[in-house]
Formats: sequence, structure tokens, C-alpha cells
Amino acid sequence: MHTSVRQSPDGAVERPDRRQRSIARRPGYPLLLLLQRMTSELEYYGARMRRRAGVRRTDMHAVSAVVEAERRDEEMTPGRLGTMLGLSSSSVTALVDRLCEAGHLDRGTARSDARRVALHANDTGRRVAAELFDPLDHALMEVFDRYTPAELELFGRMIGDITAATADAGGPVRANGSATANGSARNGNAGNASTGTGAVPVDGLPADGRARDA
Repeated sequence: MHTSVRQSPDGAVERPDRRQRSIARRPGYPLLLLLQRMTSELEYYGARMRRRAGVRRTDMHAVSAVVEAERRDEEMTPGRLGTMLGLSSSSVTALVDRLCEAGHLDRGTARSDARRVALHANDTGRRVAAELFDPLDHALMEVFDRYTPAELELFGRMIGDITAATADAGGPVRANGSATANGSARNGNAGNASTGTGAVPVDGLPADGRARDA
């Protein structure tokens, strides 16, 4: 089996197991493990809610991205959406076609350039997004209510930095297109953008949507 290696700044070859041991000795390592666990729980939550709503993973991310862009008063074009989701041009076109046909999104004219298409969430799309995320939003707000404004401000800065670092770390994957992003080459979720809507097998979960024991 081939073991990947990496050169450290001083030119020495650094093996993955050595890098991992080095990370484990750093003060923030317990937080890293908690973030990994939280990410898994968010994936399980999303999988259960997608199954309940009968939408695909990529559909959920697409509708959420458009709703979030509108919340920020930003325009979401098909090209920008494809970049965010790591989809090829043909895949994002099929995805947008499907979501518009399903009544979740509408096409319009971009404010910045009348020749470009902008995507908008309609009432159905916003309702789907609310059904997917409202239970989690309420649960998390109850947690936030336990902390002081100063603690929440610090947490907000940390989450902002963590989000930016995650986006930067995944940048090369997104730049490579749909072959690796969102697991499309492994599970076909993004690659199946041209197929019909409806419930699909949930990534990493058995049929009842519950997380398997480790």
C-alpha cells in the first residue's frame, strides 16, 4: 500500500501518522474531536430530515444556499451555485432545472447584468428550508440562551474563523469540479442531478435513518 508523505517547511519528509501525532499534542486537539463529532451529528440530522422531506442532499444544499444568499441580499447565479457545491456546468444545469420544475426555485434576471440568470427561492423553497432546519435552529437557540453575550461573541468569532478555514481547506476540492466534491464519485448524489426527485438512500445511514453504532 502506498503511504502518502509530505515535506515539512524544513524539507524533511513527514508521514501522515507522524503528522497526526503532532496534531494530537496541540492544545486545541480536544476541540477538533468535538467539531468532528458535531459534523457527524449534523450529517445524521440532515440525512434524517432529507428522508422525511423526500429531497436529495444536493437539493437541500442548493435551496439552502439560495435562501442564505437572499438573506444576505446577494445574488445567486447558477455558476456561483455550481462553484459552491462543486458541480460541473452540466450537473448544476440539471440541478437547477429539477428544482425549478419541482417549484422550489425560480429563475430571474440578475440585477448586476440583465444577460445573466439569478436564482430565487419561492414560498415552496423557503418552506422546505424551514422544515429542514427549524427544529435544529430552535434546539441550538436553547443552547445559546445558556451563555452570556460575551461568551457568544467569542464563540461567534471562533465559528467564523473555523468556517473560513474549512472553506480554504476544501478550496482545492471545489476547484477540481464534481468528481470529488460532495462525494459524487463515491455515492452518486451530485452525479444523479439529472434524475427525478424523491427519496433516495441516505449517505452513511441504515434504512431507519439512525446513526450506526461505532
